[in-house]
Amino acid sequence: MLFLQKQQASKLGNTDFFVSLLKGSTIKVYNFNETANELYRELRKIGVNLNQIAMLANSGRLPEAERGIWNMLNAYYGVMESLKLSLDKPLINAEILEIRGDVP
Repeated sequence: MLFLQKQQASKLGNTDFFVSLLKGSTIKVYNFNETANELYRELRKIGVNLNQIAMLANSGRLPEAERGIWNMLNAYYGVMESLKLSLDKPLINAEILEIRGDVP
């Protein structure tokens, strides 16, 4: 039961979690407030968009790729502005969960 709780908290697969424990590794799970989580999601979306733009450019669809770049840049600047504003405030409800391999 405790193994499953720690494994699920780590967000690692069963095998990766078990191997990390066997090696005596410390697994850190960072849980931040909703503002930080939202910024993370937005940055991931930008990364997905960048991959789509690269696919468009590689397939010769340059006008679409260019539009995608401008849209992505606008999203990027918005996220950076939100990040700048959030860095002025401390993280609220942030916690770090450490799972050590040498502790049962």
